[in-house]
Amino acid sequence: MRVKLSIYRFNPDSNEKPGYDTFEIDAEAGETVLTALIKVYETFDSSLSFRFACGKVKCGECAMMVNKSPCLACNKRIEPEMIIEPLPNLPIIKDLVIDRNKAINTIFELAPSLLKFTNALDEAMALDPQNMDTYVKLTSCFECLICQSVCPVLKKKSDQFIGPLGLLWLEQMSLTNTGNWIEMSDVAQMCTSCGKCWKACPSEIDFLEVAITDLLNKQLPGKNPKK
Repeated sequence: MRVKLSIYRFNPDSNEKPGYDTFEIDAEAGETVLTALIKVYETFDSSLSFRFACGKVKCGECAMMVNKSPCLACNKRIEPEMIIEPLPNLPIIKDLVIDRNKAINTIFELAPSLLKFTNALDEAMALDPQNMDTYVKLTSCFECLICQSVCPVLKKKSDQFIGPLGLLWLEQMSLTNTGNWIEMSDVAQMCTSCGKCWKACPSEIDFLEVAITDLLNKQLPGKNPKK
């Protein structure tokens, strides 16, 4: 089949504003967006920038927008016409590559307790056995940042809110005796429980809704649990 791709192009170092380049390739039905991008890179334009690692729906590195919907490029099947863009509301390095380090570091800047928590993960943690299954389930996250990109609160308050990924880590911290997650209760309460993050999550394991719902329903100081 013939596939037409309109791909977002932008280099902050050399372009004043983003644009789109269009390519047409031959592809077999059932191929993925990732294989299509690789064909474009190898056949037409080796300057095209995109990121992937495993190609097997395990690492989350290839997260992007296809026809205005977030997905993992290695898991998304091709369509006859596709508009391919980077995840929105996140810093861009070049073309389809978002600045993952900057996005994640912003969470730690807003929630220093989380940084202490993640740094302590290699140390022994006092985890109640009844929380073990939940904690393990929460580690299923790819950290693809799709949840961050679709969060309406984060879009409006990126300088205040830690986003769904930050809330996930906050729930992990609440299940252990590592860090003081109570200090972050006001930040957590900024979440509106709209559900856009867990509906967009590419994982087949329903961990994000579990994490955020449980976190926001804990009895926080001075707050009423959300229903």
